[in-house]
Amino acid sequence: MNGNDRHNLVLRLNNCLETILEMEQELEKLDLNNRFIEELEVLKGFMSKMEKIMVSEAEVERIESATDNFLHELRVPLGQVESPRKIFTRLQ
Repeated sequence: MNGNDRHNLVLRLNNCLETILEMEQELEKLDLNNRFIEELEVLKGFMSKMEKIMVSEAEVERIESATDNFLHELRVPLGQVESPRKIFTRLQ
């Protein structure tokens, strides 16, 4: 695997992790157990070491699939949580 291929795999992996971390505030509204929130902190620490990680195409595809499944499973619970933006839109 050349450097460009490895860089692309790391970017794809980083995208998955950032996608999950961007949802942190919404996930906190779901009143999940503290263990899950602690895992998000571990994920943040992991991201700082991304450039040192060796991953294969198959591993990245598996993580992309898991991220997609995770987001799909959160649609209903997150849809039930009212964000201030939704409330503000309704008030206009």
